[in-house]
Amino acid sequence: MERKYWWGLAAAVVILTGAGIWGSGHLGGGSGALPAPAPKVLPQPLATPEQQTVQPRLIIGYYENPWPGTGDSSGSLPSMKAFGKAMTAVAPFWYKIRPDGTLESKYSQVVYDTAKQMGLAVYPLMINQGKAIDTILADSRGRTKVIDNIVKEITARNYDGVNIDFEQLAPKHRLNLNMFAAELYLRLKPINKTVIFSVFPQIDVTEDVSGAYDYVELAKNADFLQIMTYDKHWPGSDPGPIAPIDWYEENIQYAIERAGGPHKIIVGVGAYGYDWPREGEADYITYVEATLRAERNAANIQFDAVAKAPHFSYGGRNVWFEDVQSTGAKLDVIAKHNPAGIAIWRIGQEQPEMWREIEKKFPRNR
Repeated sequence: MERKYWWGLAAAVVILTGAGIWGSGHLGGGSGALPAPAPKVLPQPLATPEQQTVQPRLIIGYYENPWPGTGDSSGSLPSMKAFGKAMTAVAPFWYKIRPDGTLESKYSQVVYDTAKQMGLAVYPLMINQGKAIDTILADSRGRTKVIDNIVKEITARNYDGVNIDFEQLAPKHRLNLNMFAAELYLRLKPINKTVIFSVFPQIDVTEDVSGAYDYVELAKNADFLQIMTYDKHWPGSDPGPIAPIDWYEENIQYAIERAGGPHKIIVGVGAYGYDWPREGEADYITYVEATLRAERNAANIQFDAVAKAPHFSYGGRNVWFEDVQSTGAKLDVIAKHNPAGIAIWRIGQEQPEMWREIEKKFPRNR
């Protein structure tokens, strides 16, 4: 998994576990070509408080296909089937943009059909492969090719929209990402497709990680910004809470102010953890894996009252993760700010009781 700030496995809103595999089909500095003028921003009428209140909330589950040879057990499908009634959409981790601008796919018809039968919208993730996206974003022809392929796939599969999750972008690509967003929005909005951009938080996050994401401009050319409010501590950092509550709220407040209001924001909710060794990078773990490690090592799980997060230590290792209590604290903050929705990274990794908290504190129907 890439860092979210190692978020390749981790990133962004909705995961489906389906029965698919990567299908056929196959980002670094500018090409030297001058960027085309930014297209005109589509006019967006300001939402009235009444309109914002009437809209149903988005409860998006990031979805991951099962690992080869594991059936459905390692992916998101069982969780989607069990708790889909509490969701409004899934965001399958299905597409990567190749260096040549084509899409690598692990589409699953079974997952798509199951989601639709449950009444869930489908917003597939489009992620970049390392630094190759840099060249594409800096070249107007490269952007056009990628956008053509995205629009073609969205329409051919009859998706409800798309979630753009470009990570590890250097700050110098801020303008290029804004142009990509404007060009993509001009293509998808007229055909009634929802556009979501997953963006890194900005408060207490280094410039090299967050600098490419211009909330003000991206919000003009997206229906929603999904704030990846997790990985305050990541595998390569010192041990610590995934999303301490004060940092979490500060980033939600900042996003709402910069994007033009809570109706533009989807807040990320992590459902995983990390197990740090004495030296080196942490293991990415699920809730079940965290509790099993505590049990097997007779470790006492404690709850940090300041960060609002569970943690424990064993054999020189430190584990921080998310559970129903930490999720409940985050939902209290989210409900206070009343954003457009939440996105869980990722379904199948969570403590099942988390869904009870969502239905109680931030239900899909307001």
